[in-house]
Amino acid sequence: MILIVGGGIVGLSTAYWLRRRGHAVTVVEKGPIPCPTASSADHHRLIRYPYGPREGYCVRITEAFEAWRTMWADLGGAEAHYYAATGMLTVSQESGDYADLSRQVMERHAIPFERIDGIAALSTRFPFLEAANVAYGMLSEGGALMANRILTDLADWLRRSGATVLEHMPVSRIDPEQATVTLADGRALTGETVIVAAGVGTPGLMPDLAAPLRPHRTMIVYAEPPEDLADAYASAPCWTDLGGNTDLWGMPAIDGLPMKLGNGALGRADPDDSDRSMSADEVKKLLAGYRGRFRGAERFRVRWHQANYWTSAPDGAFVIEKVDNAIAVSACSGHGFKFGALSGRDVADAVTDAVPFATIRDRMQGRLAA
Repeated sequence: MILIVGGGIVGLSTAYWLRRRGHAVTVVEKGPIPCPTASSADHHRLIRYPYGPREGYCVRITEAFEAWRTMWADLGGAEAHYYAATGMLTVSQESGDYADLSRQVMERHAIPFERIDGIAALSTRFPFLEAANVAYGMLSEGGALMANRILTDLADWLRRSGATVLEHMPVSRIDPEQATVTLADGRALTGETVIVAAGVGTPGLMPDLAAPLRPHRTMIVYAEPPEDLADAYASAPCWTDLGGNTDLWGMPAIDGLPMKLGNGALGRADPDDSDRSMSADEVKKLLAGYRGRFRGAERFRVRWHQANYWTSAPDGAFVIEKVDNAIAVSACSGHGFKFGALSGRDVADAVTDAVPFATIRDRMQGRLAA
């Protein structure tokens, strides 16, 4: 029996690959699946090739798509149920910025993209943009992974496949040496191996990890453009980075949902993960980042907003550590969902010794040698 603590995308994906290989699996989740306070949970998450200078993560996106498509074929829904292939827009404003570095990496690895040069061409192609001071835009494969749908159907598949999925079961203690998980109600579960993929709860359950893991607070706003600009936004792609010193990312209106607007520059380290609301001032600051970038941003109609927490590791890399008979994994740092199916396969490889542990660690840290 392999015990998995955490029913987010990494925990469930690991369970999926282990069940495909015939292993007995029990998943323990502190809340429901999807859990509203989990870093995995939300309507959708980005998947994209542009990764700035992080070459290893860029080239692994092809593997990530392959892992997702293997999984979706088992889950039973059409691919469009799990993935909105809108395309991914990245904008460069100057040589050496995030988009420009992404382009260089993608060219080196022959990853396809369309380059759109000049303000006039970019404004014609994407009329929702305020395209001043733009060198070029880059449109590549990518879009939105429908996170909550994936989590829900993945948990259902695990149950049908014979895995045990325990919801509303907080864990109070883990004994790595004995491979024992103690639940908050006092019951104990013992297996051959314990996998800890508990998001921001991982450091508390595995306090002796070598890698420092810190909770990070981020914010998102769901909003609609003004009615007179609805047509300009109707066929917008997803976006990641709009040039300069911004960290703007998000999705257009998809499947009845309004636009999802993120501004990574406003995130912060925060050891208290209880504050899930956004103040009016925080909403204003997030939207202010889009002024001069998106047409009519000052008139966006906010539908709802929320704060979320994810676990940050040094340099934004993924972490996998082995302690006795336990493996702790933190495949997040704010960019983990897109690799969820692939990270689960990596962890399953580690559990079953299918691949040397050092190789798996290098893969998950985005090292090209992987």
